[in-house]
Amino acid sequence: MVLGVGNCQVFILILCIGELLTVGILLFSHGFLLTRQVVDKKSTCRDIEDLTSFPKNYSRLKHNDDCWTAPVFKKAVILLIDALRYDFALYNSSIKDPKPYQNKMEVFESTIGSLPRHARLYPFVADPPTTTMQRLKGLTTGSLPTFIDASQNFASEEINEDNIVDQLVGCGKKITMLGDDTWGGLFPGRFNRSFMYPSFNVMDLHTVDNGVISHLDEELARDDWDVIIAHFLGVDHCGHRYGPDHPEMEEKLLQMNEMIKNVMKTIEDDTLLLVLGDHGMTKTGDHGGDSFDEVTAALFVFSHSLDIPSRSQHPSQQLPVAQVDLIPTIALALGVPIPYSNLGRVIEDLLVTVNHTSEESALHQLFSLDLNMHQVANYLEEYRKQGSEFPDDMWQKLELLKGKISEGLHELPLDKQKQVYVEYLTLAKLMCEEVWAKFSMLGMTSGLLLMAIVITLACLVLSSEVMADEEMFIVNRIFYITLFINALFVFSFYISVVILGLVASLVLAVFLYFYRSRFTNTFVKIDLWEVFPLLIALSVCLGTFSNSYVIVENYIAAFLLVSLVTVQVFSSFMKQQKKKSIYGLPNKLVKWASNYWGLMSISSLLVVLVCVRISSLFWKCREEQPWCVPGQVHTTLAGLPQVMRNWRYFTSIFSVFLLTWLPRHWLMMCGSLNGSKLGVVLVRKIPAICSILVASHWALQAVPSLQSSPLRMYVVLPPLLTYFFAVFLIAILFFVPLLVYEVPPIKNDIGPVTENPYTCIPQLYHSLKAKYSSDNSKRQSIPIVYGLATAVSAPLVGALTVLLIVVVLLAGDGVSPGILLLVGTTVACLCAQAASTWMNAESLEDVMKPSLSSMCVWFMLSLHFFYSTGHHATFPSLHWSAAFVGFEGQWGSSNIIPAILVGFNTFSAQIIFAFSIPLLVLCPLSFGVVFPKLRNSRLEGEDTRQGEFLFVDDRKTAAGSLLFASVFYILLHAVKVFFSALSAFILRRHLMVWKIFAPHFIFDAVSFIVTCFTVPLGVLFTLRVIDVLDMFGVYLRHKYS
Repeated sequence: MVLGVGNCQVFILILCIGELLTVGILLFSHGFLLTRQVVDKKSTCRDIEDLTSFPKNYSRLKHNDDCWTAPVFKKAVILLIDALRYDFALYNSSIKDPKPYQNKMEVFESTIGSLPRHARLYPFVADPPTTTMQRLKGLTTGSLPTFIDASQNFASEEINEDNIVDQLVGCGKKITMLGDDTWGGLFPGRFNRSFMYPSFNVMDLHTVDNGVISHLDEELARDDWDVIIAHFLGVDHCGHRYGPDHPEMEEKLLQMNEMIKNVMKTIEDDTLLLVLGDHGMTKTGDHGGDSFDEVTAALFVFSHSLDIPSRSQHPSQQLPVAQVDLIPTIALALGVPIPYSNLGRVIEDLLVTVNHTSEESALHQLFSLDLNMHQVANYLEEYRKQGSEFPDDMWQKLELLKGKISEGLHELPLDKQKQVYVEYLTLAKLMCEEVWAKFSMLGMTSGLLLMAIVITLACLVLSSEVMADEEMFIVNRIFYITLFINALFVFSFYISVVILGLVASLVLAVFLYFYRSRFTNTFVKIDLWEVFPLLIALSVCLGTFSNSYVIVENYIAAFLLVSLVTVQVFSSFMKQQKKKSIYGLPNKLVKWASNYWGLMSISSLLVVLVCVRISSLFWKCREEQPWCVPGQVHTTLAGLPQVMRNWRYFTSIFSVFLLTWLPRHWLMMCGSLNGSKLGVVLVRKIPAICSILVASHWALQAVPSLQSSPLRMYVVLPPLLTYFFAVFLIAILFFVPLLVYEVPPIKNDIGPVTENPYTCIPQLYHSLKAKYSSDNSKRQSIPIVYGLATAVSAPLVGALTVLLIVVVLLAGDGVSPGILLLVGTTVACLCAQAASTWMNAESLEDVMKPSLSSMCVWFMLSLHFFYSTGHHATFPSLHWSAAFVGFEGQWGSSNIIPAILVGFNTFSAQIIFAFSIPLLVLCPLSFGVVFPKLRNSRLEGEDTRQGEFLFVDDRKTAAGSLLFASVFYILLHAVKVFFSALSAFILRRHLMVWKIFAPHFIFDAVSFIVTCFTVPLGVLFTLRVIDVLDMFGVYLRHKYS
């Protein structure tokens, strides 16, 4: 049996509370993060037959065998250079010392200068989110992505919505695809020929690009294609790996420049060349958000047949073009229907060729706008028929414009006619953007209501002795209600999710009402000094209503953490003075600081101050923090200058060594690494082996030109072995958690195994102690067990050690010193808690139960850890490189593994602190054994010297303490995500809702869900250890009685 019945109740109650809160979050998200409804219809050639608003000279623009219109170009070559930011394509001869990304693509400037009517460079503006998957969907369908679509960047599901690829294939066009294999997932079976390469390995700058270039000339020379799409990834990968300001970026842009020159020399006069980027990148090389650098890509058009009006030829003076405008332009340029869901406006200048007279050119532009307008009108009508509503005022304006067009505009000048079409298409896009930001008020309300009721339930659990024998049935009731609420949503296909959410809230509220008398026993006594930490924690939650707070939350979290520890240390002193006169308080403070408790408290506070201050060096900069200067800690080892590589490498190795050695040294002090049991041997060896593997992985990554080196095949081996050893050790510690060494009675005279006599706990049970004291002749039958005083926390420390090594591996070598500082901060906070607990404890029960202030500190530590490992509540700050640690980007048809790796890296703070919640309960007891001077003389006795083994003797108190710590920690995170959701609800029309509040809510929500399901795992692990120790005690009692 893995757990006893009582322990199962604790685990189930924690899991139920977390699961119910998760349901509330998902309900709120269902109303807040709405997705666009897909219209399952496709444009056909017959769509224009009934239209009556065409110009009178329509017959000159269309032949009988054409579809919508006569093609302007016979073929098209589309060169998609991923992350080609607009300024990468500019050339400015006045820059004397250009950066690596400046003045490297002179082909655009020189072509426009020599052939001004045949070429043009535009700013190409993307609609956020600027993740590659969403950009490809927008670039092929002409539709707008919704905010939540960013979460689908790991999933390359087939596009079933009408798109330009299907329209080309449907009209008999043959497409050749080269490059990014994402296209194969989005459009399987559509391409006449394809040469695709794995795309997700951002460490690989050359495989995709070199593969495309090796086939491009050969494909251009063939005559069995109508469209060639070549998707290059090197620029994007270089940005992710090194950032734009790196010599590798210069080489990559120069390579693209030469490639474009060769293509321009090869294509024929009737071929349209499009060179474009799907998005840009930030100054750190990331993308996904909506900053100017992220959404502004480049679009270069060229054809010898083009006759572009010479309004403004200089790139810096060009008006921007929306990315969705490219789809109707390509469709009409090649003579195929515009995709049904398109919202873009045709770029008229690109439909004018040298074969047209000025009158024909103007007429063709007007005709193209008319086709475009009717396609958008058909889509809006169908979208409205499917139950979606549009704002009445905007819809009426569109209807008036449509009626005006239907009645005929032939009496107006051509430019005035164009203006009407442009106004209609612009207004239609704005209306859809507004509608797809529409919220379900009832859905959000039902989610908030359920979360509020579950938070109330958690508070009642904390204030009641639900683990008492007479109240245990409450846990069963909560379990059954949780099952019922989850079962409700099975009917979501037949009943609205909102209604089911309201029913769930009603059921839970009725339960609380009828069982309210069972939650009346006071279990939590809040001291006046405990109110201040709670207010500080609450201020973090209230800050979510301010966009300024969210932007600088990393600074505030660090400040509040130091404040909390300061309050905890000072309050421990003030609690001692509550019954004494405050006269001469400064002298008393000095005297207190010189005793053992005060010295440990003050020392811990100083360590926290220093570590938190230095940890700020490892923060990453948000776009909204212009004062922030990004450091090089997040730059890969290979991306650093040669002079800094050795220093960085050995600093990182030393940090990993300390992360391994310090827990090992602690366990040795506790006597937990003696003997040759399986768990003991593995805890001694595996962390050291993992550290060596991490160091070797970093060394291989620093090899110059690794992609072309024979060592490339070995770079994935160390991380894979590290993952295996980490999982293996945690599994073994769960099933064989005893890290103790039993010395048989006959060997009692061989001397101590460790230098610390307080790690020896010969008294196991009161019966054995009585026997030991009553009969001296039988003392030789009493065994000595080393490590028993810390036997509960020792396996947890071993598991956390390998988890931290995995975190360091995924975070990168530059962040390893920061993680060491964070561990130092955490240990210092535990020391301060232990000193405060022993100083003010009135009974052992006080020692075994963590204070509210220590819980608030732990909560704030998780926030500080999140930011100090280079994360922010923004999508551009995601560490995509973590997906390739141990993998080269080939995961078959599933991207689950990279999603797990990126998720573990992003939410490692929540995982580490949630899993280690039991340490808050255990640390005063273990510290009291290892540092005996810390113990309160009022409580000195045999029980205090047992340390953590008290949890085996008093299982009821152990279960109650673990339940209290877990539920209170979950409650703190629940209140934070509740206020984050509430702020998103109230500020849903705020200018910064999608830029700041929505990402902040999403990250808070995912962090909370990770916390909810990791806390029970940590508790389960600890309860398993207690059960095994209980069986070990029974074994010893029977063996030596």
